[in-house]
Amino acid sequence: MADLRPGADRRGGRGQIILIGAFALAVVFVALALVTNAAIYTENLATRSESAETANAHAFHRATATMASDSFRYAHDAHSGDHEALNRSVRDSVEVYYDATRRQQAAHGQITNVSVTRTNPGVNVTNTDGTFGSDGGLDDWTVATGVRGFHTFRLDVEGWSGPDSEELRVVADDAETWYVNVSHDGSSYTVGVNDSGTYSECEPSIAGDFTVDFAAGTVAGDDCAALDLKGASGPYDLRFENGSVASGDYTMVVDGAAGSEVTDAQGTEILYSMEVDLVYWSPDLRYRSTIRVGPGERRG
Repeated sequence: MADLRPGADRRGGRGQIILIGAFALAVVFVALALVTNAAIYTENLATRSESAETANAHAFHRATATMASDSFRYAHDAHSGDHEALNRSVRDSVEVYYDATRRQQAAHGQITNVSVTRTNPGVNVTNTDGTFGSDGGLDDWTVATGVRGFHTFRLDVEGWSGPDSEELRVVADDAETWYVNVSHDGSSYTVGVNDSGTYSECEPSIAGDFTVDFAAGTVAGDDCAALDLKGASGPYDLRFENGSVASGDYTMVVDGAAGSEVTDAQGTEILYSMEVDLVYWSPDLRYRSTIRVGPGERRG
């Protein structure tokens, strides 16, 4: 009968095979660990590089936004009242900044571009002589033309000098489109808004002086949503009607032009806003942004 028990040589061969297999698996595991660690290391380097470039781009954006805001303010301090001089001033300032920064950025391997792509002319109309009529004595007159928006627009009503049957109106476009009216019943004021035939009463009873702030959307400090001029999409003309019935002051900074009845003492040419295009390129990042600057607006 044959002996089925393995011999010593057979046991030794099987042990060698197991040993070789274990060694091969160990080599495979080591190789996998090396590949995995290399991948993680490469990814960390790439992430660190990308984060650094993003931070650099954002820092350049913030510096450019500060420069644009300062240039805008300086232009109005030095050249207020002249659209052409204001436009030239901000463009020259941005160009000087670009010439200085592009060399510094290029030395570190970045390509940049900064330029003024647009300036919007505007006008600041302010009157503090106590009347809503024109300097020429007109009750119905145009304050601003081609208006597309405003940063500041405020009426300070300080008294009533007309009959209670009349009302002071601020009209955008025409009376059928949008207007705000101020009326007086002998003891208190009422302020309301007519938007394309829909009338909303903001304040039914106001005693004493008060302010209508179109930019903030408030009457006597209380919210009035109807003041947003939704029904008067620009460009439109802003007019006063029955200006002599009330006394007070007004001021507005609008994206438009002064009306023909506005005198030099009332109206000053300004830049309503400007837009600066920024480009930041590096081997690992492509960044582009538009920075908008204007009085009363946040930096871009």
